Amino acid sequence: MKFNLETFASALRATAQQAGSFECAVLGLSGGMDSIVLLHLLSELKKQSKLDFEFRAVHINHGLHAEAAAWQQHCEQVCAQLSIQLISVEVSIDNPKAIDPDSTAGIENAAREARYRVFEQQLKPAEALILAHHRDDQMETLLLRLMRGSGSRGLSGMPRTRAVGAGFLLRPLLDFDQQQLHQYASQHQLQWMQDPSNQDQRFDRNYCRHTVLPILEARWPGYRDSWSKTVTLAEEAEGLLQNLATLDLASIATSSKAVVQIDKLLLLSNARRRNVLRHWLAQLKLPELGWNRLHQLANEVLFASDSAALDANGFQLARYKGCLYALTTQEDKSAPVNAQNLAWDFLDSTDFERADAPLPPLLLPILLLPNNGSLTAQMKTGPGLAIANCAQLQVRYRQGGESCRLAGRPNKSLKKILQEHQIEPWLRNRIPLLYREDQLVCIPGIGVSEEYAAKSGEPGLIVQWLRPVLEVT
Repeated sequence: MKFNLETFASALRATAQQAGSFECAVLGLSGGMDSIVLLHLLSELKKQSKLDFEFRAVHINHGLHAEAAAWQQHCEQVCAQLSIQLISVEVSIDNPKAIDPDSTAGIENAAREARYRVFEQQLKPAEALILAHHRDDQMETLLLRLMRGSGSRGLSGMPRTRAVGAGFLLRPLLDFDQQQLHQYASQHQLQWMQDPSNQDQRFDRNYCRHTVLPILEARWPGYRDSWSKTVTLAEEAEGLLQNLATLDLASIATSSKAVVQIDKLLLLSNARRRNVLRHWLAQLKLPELGWNRLHQLANEVLFASDSAALDANGFQLARYKGCLYALTTQEDKSAPVNAQNLAWDFLDSTDFERADAPLPPLLLPILLLPNNGSLTAQMKTGPGLAIANCAQLQVRYRQGGESCRLAGRPNKSLKKILQEHQIEPWLRNRIPLLYREDQLVCIPGIGVSEEYAAKSGEPGLIVQWLRPVLEVT
């Protein structure tokens, strides 16, 4: 395909149609040749009134090399000459070597994540982010993903459009080679900056660009066309897999989107099971598990006991009572096993000793539990914790070895009681326990010890635990 203003305009329209309508766009402008060419193309279409949206440019200064300030200045000068609004944003990459000390990929990934955070901040609802990735970038991406053992999703390469923040991304140059962009830049005497790191072959992408792909091109000059077909076929295959996963997810779903039925999962073949699990996690906006953990989940956890769980990157997958749960494992939602005891002495029991009539239901103040939901109490006549025993209560957490004789029942270990009441394993160390001195007197939501229970006609306190939300939302 020839590359000129007309063919670019056609490619831009086709890409935009895939994404939907928009009136404003943001151009990611690095100052390198690719983005300068894209800036010039959009500017020319605007001058000729052939652009049906407004756009502004955003330059991100990573501060990773000595010429970073010069790059920013160059972008400012070019945009000023073309009368294009430019927003320059400085970002800091904190200790990039700490991210991956043995690989330069740590720096690349950290810089990319910083860029996209800025893009998401700059994009307003329904605005488009336009980037200058071209076909040679796509070939490098395909090769790198092949080296990582990617499936159809990875081999689909960089998508022409996808959601980003409140808007969406467009890549209108994916059908054009870098050589074509270079010819256009030379023809129009464009000026751009040369990134010195682009020659550093310690970076995997640069090694592909300068060493691997030139060797392939020397032997197979038409490899770009062949690989582009592979990208298209992989896209189609991935689309079919997503359609199948949507159907399968509906068959295993429950009332909570973070919970699926294991028995229905096990009716699927191994491949379909892994496919729908990937889709489910993607719908929850959770990171991908990767090959090994996905197989561990599909082939081990689903067949294990109810206590089985898989710790992933920032979340946990746990099975219980025939279901698989996606749970958060953030620090602010960690189990409060080392939390200090909380006093809950909100009652003066003498106020109720003279009560000669049944008490109407009365809601009492909520006690907030740090990172662990809250306790609520309601006064009624008859059931619950005797009012006379409600002074100087303390909230504690399970340490192991506790036991309790619930009203009307034999003495049992707390472990057995929680199992009998089907408290989920990940909540058993979090359930708040009410003590008076060293005596466990109430397990909220479950029962009260025989010795401290209200008798018939006596005022009592019903205590409930409002659990923290641990399922992924």
